[in-house]
Amino acid sequence: MTFTQDLLKRAEPYLEIQMNMPFVQEMIAGTLAPERLRYWVKVDYPYLINFSKILALGVLRAPDFTAMRTVQSYLNYIVDEEMMSHERFATSQGITRAELESQKMGPTKYAYAQHEFASASRGELPEILTAIMPCLVGWQILSKRILVDHTIAEDNPYKWWFDTYGSDAGLDNHVMALLALVDQLAAELPKDRQSRLIDIFMKSEYYETIAWNAYYSMEEWSVPSPDSP
Repeated sequence: MTFTQDLLKRAEPYLEIQMNMPFVQEMIAGTLAPERLRYWVKVDYPYLINFSKILALGVLRAPDFTAMRTVQSYLNYIVDEEMMSHERFATSQGITRAELESQKMGPTKYAYAQHEFASASRGELPEILTAIMPCLVGWQILSKRILVDHTIAEDNPYKWWFDTYGSDAGLDNHVMALLALVDQLAAELPKDRQSRLIDIFMKSEYYETIAWNAYYSMEEWSVPSPDSP
């Protein structure tokens, strides 16, 4: 079993939870309230800006040109394709690019991004890639499983989402290349550092999971009520 296969095995209970969350199940059925996906795109866009900066740090800290090119290629995909996909959806919903760029992340999304950035800032390329791996593979894994077990209706308003994350050969190639790079880097590390990478990954996986509830509840930075428990 490779290092990344072990990580994904450890993540399996979280992936099962994610699969059964209301946000995902209602997207499959096409019944998700549009305002919930609008919330997602607004908080995910600034997250992807932060994500891109982490990838840029990975380019800087790559140990050789081959690794640098692999990370740079994925960075280009995020900026030129995934963020553009967000912008197209936002435009269809009357949300301007200026609004996306000025949007604050919600509390959960912000905590997730801070964990990723802190882990990346204190480490080298193995820490950088392990911190973002749940985001890198999570939606792709879920989408592929959904497409195996469910037929997404042609008139489902969220079919584009499943097509983007579950059927994009370009994304598949990026994911496979980055997982192979993590395996290559981890194989050269001592056990204590591998353990540190596992801890970073599992914290990111936790945030990746609870973020789905944040999207559904459209979590905001609200002041707690005085009578809140």
